Amino acid sequence: MNRSSIQQIYLEAKSAVQLACGDNPVFYDALNFINTQNFSGETINEFTGGVPQHENLLCSAISKIPDTPLFPLKSALMAGYNQLQWRVDEGGFYAKGADVGDGYRHGNLHSLLIGPEDCPFTANDFLLGFFFLSPHTLYRDHKHLAPELYVPLTGPSGWRFDQGTWEDRTAGSAIYNPPNIVHATRVYETPFLALFGWSQDIGSACEVVFAGDWEHIETALAP
Repeated sequence: MNRSSIQQIYLEAKSAVQLACGDNPVFYDALNFINTQNFSGETINEFTGGVPQHENLLCSAISKIPDTPLFPLKSALMAGYNQLQWRVDEGGFYAKGADVGDGYRHGNLHSLLIGPEDCPFTANDFLLGFFFLSPHTLYRDHKHLAPELYVPLTGPSGWRFDQGTWEDRTAGSAIYNPPNIVHATRVYETPFLALFGWSQDIGSACEVVFAGDWEHIETALAP
């Protein structure tokens, strides 16, 4: 485990979140938490890094992070992404039997920087990490109690809220999902990589919210 690489990734991720969120008050809880923690190389937990699948696509996503203004984070990830523990969500964030769709089921990865276990820094009710989706994927409409921030690192990616109109967001933007708002993401040609954070209620399960256009969207996204 290369502590200096992990610490550099964390510091640049923190800076990227601060840059994207600015002084927008909806991000106050998340920013206040990361700015008041004394996380350092000496406090990094022992864990085993590695990428269980999609490593080539993950590397492709990292290479597509724009140099401006995200070069420091891009550089840190290129040097040390495999020091982080990347995991596949096999339904652990959802209630049993949730219809997450094959695109998400077979094309997701996440790696926590801050969380309750198996990650560099420990927090009981806060998550900060990276989230990856393969190209041509619909992350179906869902909701959760935890307030959430996203900072896409690649793009564009499509987003909709409360099953409204789709809108594209670019790398380096900041997205806030209030508790229990229904949201969905669609990934185009470029693999999706983002920073994400949950600022409380991290033990709450995600709930898939059915939308009648999933099949149409997934067909349109297919290469």
